[in-house]
Amino acid sequence: MLRLNVQWGETRESLLQRSIYAETPRLRERFLALSLIAGGQSVCQVAPQVGRTRQAVSDWVRRFNEGGPEELGLDTHSPSRPRLSDKELATLRQVVAKPPRDSGLKVGRWTSKGVAAYIRKQFGHKVHPETARRYVHRLGFVLKRPRKKLRKAKKAAQKAFASALQALEERRWGHSVTVWIDEGHIWQDALLRWMGCLKGQEAEVESTSPGKKKRSFYVAVLRPLGQVLTLQVKSFCQENTARFLAKIRAALPGYRLDAVWDGASHHHGALVEQTLQRQKIHCHPLPAYSPNMNAAEPWIRWIKEILSYNLCWQEIKQLIRSFNGTVASMAYRTDEILSRCVPELLGFKCV
Repeated sequence: MLRLNVQWGETRESLLQRSIYAETPRLRERFLALSLIAGGQSVCQVAPQVGRTRQAVSDWVRRFNEGGPEELGLDTHSPSRPRLSDKELATLRQVVAKPPRDSGLKVGRWTSKGVAAYIRKQFGHKVHPETARRYVHRLGFVLKRPRKKLRKAKKAAQKAFASALQALEERRWGHSVTVWIDEGHIWQDALLRWMGCLKGQEAEVESTSPGKKKRSFYVAVLRPLGQVLTLQVKSFCQENTARFLAKIRAALPGYRLDAVWDGASHHHGALVEQTLQRQKIHCHPLPAYSPNMNAAEPWIRWIKEILSYNLCWQEIKQLIRSFNGTVASMAYRTDEILSRCVPELLGFKCV
């Protein structure tokens, strides 16, 4: 059994104190292991307690016995340094910030292998893909799932709409509600998303391959009440839009209603215009190509996350029942609705 050299005058208590006040986590870990050994435990007993191998703990004991406590802070290997120069790293940062096709790579996104290939071609350094990934991480890049930036969207129109809506919100009185309206689908088949699974096992989701079976619905997010109204339909048309508007009015009698929606075809037409006038609903069309400015969009993503992510429904009836149950539960999730269903108004405020 390995024992500590007594010539350094260290005891179990003194080593424990060193493990508490050492400057780095690495030193605290090593002094803790030595304090346990000084207390009579073996290397085999200490290694699992500190989460290290028996060989690593034995090496700490050997180094302590030969050079004392100061020897534990000296690592035999030098810290890794980037092979690329500062100038090359700056160039790499500018390159990775742009699509890889701009650099001549015929792929849609940067990968570790792609970065390694670029470094070899541009700078003449042969590096492992994992090393290339560390370069990119050091340069401040993180992995995110992108969203589409619609090039046809007009920023000036979006700002004008957001400014006008903020002015409306500031004049809000007690019985006044902004109604954010949109439409969506819940598919019977699973929407595949990232999932956790044991190492070595396949990430699989059972499916009955129901094809294009789905449930379509209208949804209205009511701010600042924190409520949600829905209407399930077979298709989106003027008649169903008029039905949904009437349902919103019936749920909020005596309220001033300001409806915000996009320019879908079923939002236009004589029947819809007549319904808006009859139900006394003030309409505020969103600028073209501006889905993120609609507070109903986050709710649609939310309901898909609950009902569709990595889940295939055996029957459409089961899906409908679960949809109805989830909508009913929204009556008790007011705060969550207000925190999640927020439109992106370019810095302008929304109640």
